[in-house]
Amino acid sequence: MSYALVHYPNINTEYINQIRQKYDPQFNLIEPHITLVFPVIESINENNLILHIDSILSKWKIFPICLKGLQKSWDEYIFLMLEEGKVDMIELHNELYTGILDEYCRDNLQFVPHLTLGICRKDTDQFLQFLKEVQHLGLNYRCFVDKVHLINIADQKRSIIWSKEFVLRN
Repeated sequence: MSYALVHYPNINTEYINQIRQKYDPQFNLIEPHITLVFPVIESINENNLILHIDSILSKWKIFPICLKGLQKSWDEYIFLMLEEGKVDMIELHNELYTGILDEYCRDNLQFVPHLTLGICRKDTDQFLQFLKEVQHLGLNYRCFVDKVHLINIADQKRSIIWSKEFVLRN
């Protein structure tokens, strides 16, 4: 089992889910989300992790984001990018990866705040089809990061066992 911290944007996800159902292998595992803390092994003490997250979030106020634009990652995932709120999301991510999470920070990969739409494994035709499907949808969403969820993911990423909600200040 592992823990992750995610934000579920408060947006209409109908079009996003149409795309994710076809291209995202995690479609049945989790709703559309932005990951702030990537899965870390359960050997971290749950109570200490919750205290750490509470401590960091106590300093944070609600902030706006805009999801718009596509980017393909180095590992072939297709992201819906943050056009607005990116700097805040990166700062929050960096603050979370201090203290007990410091050793889990992946310094070799730059954090790119995004919502995953799917994956196109080295198949140019599939990628072009994906772009054709997504571009006509005009994905452009505005919302606020007002809460995040600590999730506990079962072995081999098959299911989410529980979720704890953290609310940011007004």
